Amino acid sequence: MKLVVAVVHEQDATRAMEALGGRGFGVTRLNSEGGFLQRRNSLLLLGVDDTLVEEAISTIRSVCKPRHEQLAPATDGTEVEIEVEVGRATVFVLDLGRVERL
Repeated sequence: MKLVVAVVHEQDATRAMEALGGRGFGVTRLNSEGGFLQRRNSLLLLGVDDTLVEEAISTIRSVCKPRHEQLAPATDGTEVEIEVEVGRATVFVLDLGRVERL
């Protein structure tokens, strides 16, 4: 059994949960914030059988597509806007030594 932890952009979280749920995966969503841009994210937690890890990751990949956004100019008076890529997902797969459903 594996724990799949996906850090997804807030705009993708609901669609990712719906896509995963549609494929029969149970998903827990935790809201989070941080990273380079201090943007809102969601952590999606899935406990999956070893044989279903690639299907779960593929489902997340199909929903979490990259987008480009313009960052507002800095408050130090600089007028430069910066384009950054947002979206996608960062996925961690961890071994679970023991799982109990109570």
